[in-house]
Formats: sequence, structure tokens, C-alpha cells
Amino acid sequence: MIRTAIIAAAIFAAAPVLAQSAPVGKHPAPAAAPVQQAKAEARLDINMATIEQLMAVKGLNKTQAEAIVHGRPFKSVDELAASNILPADVFAAVKDRLTVAK
Repeated sequence: MIRTAIIAAAIFAAAPVLAQSAPVGKHPAPAAAPVQQAKAEARLDINMATIEQLMAVKGLNKTQAEAIVHGRPFKSVDELAASNILPADVFAAVKDRLTVAK
């Protein structure tokens, strides 16, 4: 009888701890992983894009988009900075989102 009382007291005392732990046989959910883009952002061909498409690139305004269209054709994206169509800071911000199809 004393043994049963001791076991019951131990279970009662451990109840809050047991209630907080994960169920036996189940693993806790993993911490949320950083969200990765399923698909890398597609690059926009500066020789084929419309003014509206170029304006959709974050960092380009209408005047810059129009200058790109009027300066075509380009052999490389680097020509945008070399020919002063885009200021260096803007070019640095957008160059990874632009391309010239070959």
C-alpha cells in the first residue's frame, strides 16, 4: 500500500512535466526553415523587354527604361553603365536582374 502511494505521488508530481513533453514515438516539429524561392528570379532581356517590363524591375524608373529601349541593341548588360544610360548605383542594384540573350 505504501509503495502504491509513493508511485501515485511520484506520478502526480511529474504530471506537469509529462504534460509538456512530446508524446512518445513522435518527434517535435522542426524549426521553421528559412523560406527559399522555389525558382530563381528570371532575368529580363534588355534587348527585348518593353518599357513597362523594364519599369517593373525594382530600381528602374520610366526615364531609365526608355533610355534602355532607345539605346538598343546591347552586347552586354555592362554597356548600360559604360554608356552612362544608368548611374553606377542604379546599375549595381539591377544588373543581376537583367541579361542580354545571345
